[in-house]
Amino acid sequence: MRLLPYALFLLLLSKLAIADLGFSQQTATKYRRDDFPSEFFFGAGTSAYQYEGAAAEDGRSPSIWDTFTHAGKMPDKSTGDVASDGYHKYKEDVKLMSDLGLEAYRFSISWSRLLPNGRGTVNPKGLKYYNDVINELTEHGNSPWRILN
Repeated sequence: MRLLPYALFLLLLSKLAIADLGFSQQTATKYRRDDFPSEFFFGAGTSAYQYEGAAAEDGRSPSIWDTFTHAGKMPDKSTGDVASDGYHKYKEDVKLMSDLGLEAYRFSISWSRLLPNGRGTVNPKGLKYYNDVINELTEHGNSPWRILN
């Protein structure tokens, strides 16, 4: 079974929390898209390091976070080497977002994937990955919201 990315998990958890707050499922389903302003977007977001994984693939160089976590600085000794494996499974995740009716997706870009030397030549495989993610989002009617970090 595939685990959901953390942001999608939180969205589903919030839906379950409605029942815990004493609201019936009937109350929760009374809300429709039309109940929100047109400029309001339902969406999800991820951080490149926590989502992408593929830490040593396709020309990506180590980031500050890689150095930090590989030095054993995380309390649970975790790293982002695999993370949610979004680098390989972004199509499945975009489909999940589409199935949930999400309209926007905010994601960050891993500079060590895009510019593995810190500056200079852009990594074509990194650029292709982000282009593919954006294309997949737009094909499913989702608006990509990119935040550079």
